Amino acid sequence: MVAHLKDQLQETRAKTTMERKYIEKECQVQKVMQNKKCAMTETELQAELENLQLQIEEETKVNKETELWVKKHHDQLQEKVEYWMDKYEKEVDQKSEELSTLKATKANILLKLQELTLKYQEYDEVVAEDRAQKERAQKAAEKAQLEIKSATKLQAWWKGV
Repeated sequence: MVAHLKDQLQETRAKTTMERKYIEKECQVQKVMQNKKCAMTETELQAELENLQLQIEEETKVNKETELWVKKHHDQLQEKVEYWMDKYEKEVDQKSEELSTLKATKANILLKLQELTLKYQEYDEVVAEDRAQKERAQKAAEKAQLEIKSATKLQAWWKGV
């Protein structure tokens, strides 16, 4: 029995050693697999990181170009606004001067019109008075002519009677 137990002990030791070696190898394989998996994940993440950095660089470049374009365009528009504001102010000043000149001219013309209207009324009164006087003179002359004619007829009748 002792021999049998020794054989069992030997078998158990051999089995344990084999199981231990098997477990160690399995652990090493799992460790290698895990390392490979981690390395692949790390490579993928590194590639993704590089891709994202490229995208960031591209976006940064595009952003700078856009900012420059917007600034340039803004500056151009600002210059145009200043130009148009200056032009507007000059034209408003010019038109204000023209308006003032036209108002002064209108006032002078209205003043002359009033003077001429007064002169016209005076002349119209003189002409009307002159016409009335000529009519009276004509009527007086016609009356005198008629009286002379009547007197001549009366004298002719008196002589003929």
